[in-house]
Amino acid sequence: MSPYLSARGLSDLQEWCILSCDGSCGAGGPDKRLSLENRSHLYKHLTQFKEMHLSKNDIRTLALIASSEGPVNPHILLKELGFKRETVSRLLTHLEEQGLIERRGREVILAGTPPAEAFKKLYYSHRASPLQKALSLRRVELLARLDQIPKSLEALAEETGMPSDTLYGYLKGFLRQGVVKRSKEGKAYLYSFNYILWSELKDFAAALMEYRALRLVPRDALLIKSYRSSVLFKSIRLQDATPTSFSAYEDYGIELDLRDNYYTLPERKLSVQEVFIHSLDSAGELSQKLFCILFYLKNRDKLEDIDHPMMKNLKAVLQGERIKGYPTLEDIEDRTDLYEIKL
Repeated sequence: MSPYLSARGLSDLQEWCILSCDGSCGAGGPDKRLSLENRSHLYKHLTQFKEMHLSKNDIRTLALIASSEGPVNPHILLKELGFKRETVSRLLTHLEEQGLIERRGREVILAGTPPAEAFKKLYYSHRASPLQKALSLRRVELLARLDQIPKSLEALAEETGMPSDTLYGYLKGFLRQGVVKRSKEGKAYLYSFNYILWSELKDFAAALMEYRALRLVPRDALLIKSYRSSVLFKSIRLQDATPTSFSAYEDYGIELDLRDNYYTLPERKLSVQEVFIHSLDSAGELSQKLFCILFYLKNRDKLEDIDHPMMKNLKAVLQGERIKGYPTLEDIEDRTDLYEIKL
């Protein structure tokens, strides 16, 4: 049984989803009960993303395949790993789903994907290192968030959605391996990634996280951004996904004539805040930034505290400043009457 589905049942599930859903699952916070309409989604969400984590046995299997000069017969893996046939079969299926291996008849080889190529470089650069201790469970997510800029445990917990005690255990192991460097600022410890020793590890984590995000995006769609546990994309065609960004504006009284459709996956009920953040992340053209400003004005009471890099310029424009790439206050005023918006 999954460790998330223990005897406490739904409370564990709720805790995991609150920590990993970017606040978009309708859970509402640690003191709020889940609504019945969201429970089925949360179970689906939990299963979908937990299955992406690499186990220590996944990494042992992948390392054996990477070390081979040619295709590997599963019988060799059975002998080397000491597992049952069914266990090896499950491991290979999981690695194949991650884009890390591919099958050649009865044999397997490393795939030709970016994460597989990155793992090969990592393996040959650090073949004597216990890679399973650096990559198993949710460590890949943490590695993707670590950078040259030092971050506190609290900041990393907010970015990754992981419990602080879990993060501390991961970081403690990374320190022993030299994966991260630790400094002190006041009473707080700060952690940064050690690119000098482990650049290949960072490359693999980044490539794998990008591949996981692309798995959620339909083939005829374009990925805009991947978040901690969801993706934002656009498509000319209609998709079986949750409309968001500009495609969701009609629900808030702003009808737009769009060529592209904007979506997010996994499917879920979105808050006005998430719709707005998705539109900010989608806004590359001046006209799209104008749409964002109109949406902000129409829902200002709920969006005032949004923390996003574009918010500073957006608010400056509303004060009459002229900023390159943004609509003018006159442009905005021309559209406010159409949507019954007051400046």
